[in-house]
Amino acid sequence: MTEVVLKTIANIQVGYQAKTGIKESVQGTHRLIQSKDFDSFNRLQSGNLIAFSPERKPEPYSVHKGDILFQARGMVHFSYCIEEELENTLAAGSFYILRTKKKDMLPQYLAWWLNQSEAQAYFQAEARGAGISFISKETLSRLKVRIPPLSVQNKVVKIITLAGHERFLLDQLASARSRLVRAVCIKAIQGQER
Repeated sequence: MTEVVLKTIANIQVGYQAKTGIKESVQGTHRLIQSKDFDSFNRLQSGNLIAFSPERKPEPYSVHKGDILFQARGMVHFSYCIEEELENTLAAGSFYILRTKKKDMLPQYLAWWLNQSEAQAYFQAEARGAGISFISKETLSRLKVRIPPLSVQNKVVKIITLAGHERFLLDQLASARSRLVRAVCIKAIQGQER
């Protein structure tokens, strides 16, 4: 296993920032990923993205399958690996877009590593700002990343994918159970229970 600083294995691009603010438009040419587009498990809800027309050249801020979004501003500095092909989609300025430089570095593994307690402790110690904290590009680029062999990275990715799927199913089950309990209680109140 090797340990390297992030900037040696990934390019880091600041997300899209508009000079005059983002103006949502149904006729917009692009979609924008913002912090609000993630659920409580930090999963992207791509169906909720707003449409807009960028003021500047959009290519540097476009996200693609395998890119990693790192939440630079906010209370939580989480990472998310884009798992689907998103057309004409940009990441907002509160994110850094990371792209791995090497074939032996899986983006899903890197996103997972950025979410681990060791990396999160580093971000907490290095964050700037009161209230809403901020991680600078320089701070992010200096993060130490442990890189196991590709075979181990693949195992980690399989495990986290299965765990994520399980979490999704348990969330769905909890929602269904909650709806059932609510329906039974409403029925009881209305005196229709048999």
